[in-house]
Amino acid sequence: MYFCSYFTTIQTFAITGISSYLVYIVYLLISDRLSEERNRLKKVLKRKHGERREEFTRLRSIYKMGPEERRIMALSWDDLVEGLQTRTLTATKVVEAHIAKALEISEKCNPVTDFIPLAHAWAKELDELKEVKGPLHGVPFCLKEELDVVGMDSTLGFAKRLYKPATESAVIVKVLQDLGAVPFCKTNLPQTLFSYGGDNPIYGNTLNGRNNKLAPGGSSSGTASLIAAGGAHFGTGSDAGGSLRIPAHFNGISSLKPTPGRYSLKGAATPIEVLIGASPTLGIMASTPVILTFVMEKMLEHGHQLKYDHLVLPIPWNTPILESKKKLRIGYFTSLPFFPTIGDSGDMVLKAKSSLETLGHTLVPYEMPDLYSLMGISGNAMMAGCLKQLQKSWEFEPIADSVKPLLFASYMPSWVMRMIRMTFKSKVIPSLHSKRMAASFDQGIKSVNDYYEATGKINGILEKIVTEWKKLKLDCLISNVHHVPAPPLDAPLICASVYVLIWNLLAFPAGVIPMGIESGKKIDQFDDEGDWALKRAKEGVKGSIGAPIGVQVIGLPYQDEMTLRIMNELWLANPNPII
Repeated sequence: MYFCSYFTTIQTFAITGISSYLVYIVYLLISDRLSEERNRLKKVLKRKHGERREEFTRLRSIYKMGPEERRIMALSWDDLVEGLQTRTLTATKVVEAHIAKALEISEKCNPVTDFIPLAHAWAKELDELKEVKGPLHGVPFCLKEELDVVGMDSTLGFAKRLYKPATESAVIVKVLQDLGAVPFCKTNLPQTLFSYGGDNPIYGNTLNGRNNKLAPGGSSSGTASLIAAGGAHFGTGSDAGGSLRIPAHFNGISSLKPTPGRYSLKGAATPIEVLIGASPTLGIMASTPVILTFVMEKMLEHGHQLKYDHLVLPIPWNTPILESKKKLRIGYFTSLPFFPTIGDSGDMVLKAKSSLETLGHTLVPYEMPDLYSLMGISGNAMMAGCLKQLQKSWEFEPIADSVKPLLFASYMPSWVMRMIRMTFKSKVIPSLHSKRMAASFDQGIKSVNDYYEATGKINGILEKIVTEWKKLKLDCLISNVHHVPAPPLDAPLICASVYVLIWNLLAFPAGVIPMGIESGKKIDQFDDEGDWALKRAKEGVKGSIGAPIGVQVIGLPYQDEMTLRIMNELWLANPNPII
């Protein structure tokens, strides 16, 4: 998550002569003792690459985008659902059209890891029923590769997880199928999930669905890319530090990180057993908040998940909150000092503010506390145990570019971390000065006492945020999603998770809605303060002109429906803002 900014950091650090790359070399030398296992995994990868190429070639010979397929893929959500409900469309033909479109998109953006072999058979079963199965009868959806589907692998980008098919599907998949939906493909993600990139050694790199010269965001990269490119109306993702929201922001779609516990995690693969500090959650991504709301409502309204997981929170869907006409008090902020917004991102929050005021809501400025210490402390607390757990997953594996910083960090001695921090903090090398990067290289968690001390500091800052929220009597809050829109692929991926991670730490629901595009008119006006990270980000965003910009809507825990209400009101006031 926050460590994806380390990739460019470590490159620069190597130039200074303090070679963190030596850590990686030592790792390779030590692990070479068991080169037999590494060679075995290389053969496994080669086998998978060949099988995937052959399968995609075979499918392309069967599923082609003809006039009927293009007509189906051009249907609006309402027309698609109505056609399937009235049986003027068959589930089989709709699934076939989606497979054909996804194959076409895969040649440009590579969002799909594998197509689900049983999808066609499931669609045919629906067509043979006397009555429609449910409100999502025949609607195809994609799902992030981490979710189990019976008979398929959930690799997370690790070769050692290949050819170990799941014996049953994840709860969220079963629930959607019970509602009549048809899972037709799995989508790409960065190796480990802990990155805003979209690459892994098994399935390659995913590109932005609206502009394949831009980054897709992560870790729900493939789902966001496929939806943005018109390959599906909705799909699944997950979020432990922005992984539903940043890809939605980068690709110009909608998503919601729900309150943790509202979706079952049963059947969702993970590279680690425990993530300290933040609660991961599954979620839905969709082309519009209207679709997102419809799908989430149908999944939650009758407690469908309890049939498969008795530990999921039995919180029913709250229609009165969603449909309420009560005027709300909504806080807003347009930037944070830790990593200020560059270009038009702040203006999009003001655009949302104006729309909500026009609808009769009261908008009040919201001042966040100083987050410099929070970002350093929380990052180190979360990664303290995470990195050691990931080392086991990385053993003998080819490493994806987007997560190499995590690998380096996991083996980096504390004295090296301190020297990096000092280099960024001081002005001995002016070109490397960055108080933001210095904050991200905090002192680290070395003991249980350190962890408890860090947790106390985090809770103190979080309490300030909640106290301000209560003082202003807010119902919800709007803000930026990120400091910039999607950067070009060849630009440094300087990711400031400060705008999204805070709501994972607080377990607040947070959604994203597209609000406009980057004009590029204000980029040169941005004051980079001579800060290394800000200078790199400013230079990178110059290639983002025309990229979508989203706005984040944050609600109180278990008030997901209110968050969705505001997202829908903004969408109706600003329909198709990125066209």
